[in-house]
Amino acid sequence: MRRRYAPVMMLAFAGLVGSILACNAPTPTPEAPTSTLMPDASATSPSQETLPPTPTQWFPPTHTPTSAQPAVTETPSTPTPTPSPTITPTPTPPISTGPLDFARPDQLDSWQSLPDGKYECTIVLQIRGGAPPYTIHHDLDVFTTQQTRPPLVFTAHGCGAIVHTIKVESADGQSAVHDYWIPAPWCEE
Repeated sequence: MRRRYAPVMMLAFAGLVGSILACNAPTPTPEAPTSTLMPDASATSPSQETLPPTPTQWFPPTHTPTSAQPAVTETPSTPTPTPSPTITPTPTPPISTGPLDFARPDQLDSWQSLPDGKYECTIVLQIRGGAPPYTIHHDLDVFTTQQTRPPLVFTAHGCGAIVHTIKVESADGQSAVHDYWIPAPWCEE
């Protein structure tokens, strides 16, 4: 009995699949007819009226505020000015005044007592050559100056010798380094 109904079942199944595919198949949208006739202003018959707008000519209705909703006004935006190109001057290389060096300190230029047995010490460097600005490294302290006689101010304590390293770098790429050893003047008195 099953063999007898098999062709009918196949046919029914094929018809079901075909109808599902037919319902889901994309269909081309008919284009709206375009009219080349211009309506006659003197004609009064309804057959000569203009055609309704095509879907591409439809615009959504504009929102009009009601008394329940506050009106929103748009402020026209101001155009952003286009920045003018900035002209960057070509940097001129620093003018070197010769080989960079400085006198190795052999004594303090000044010192004064501070509380707790400390002393404020000052050494005035005497830089020659190179090009300003100068970057001064006095151990961990670093600063930049235009001066050729910059003061180095630091603290010291005890009666041991004052031993440090000074490095000077100039803007033209030169550098000079000197270690110094100065006896503590407050212990010599």
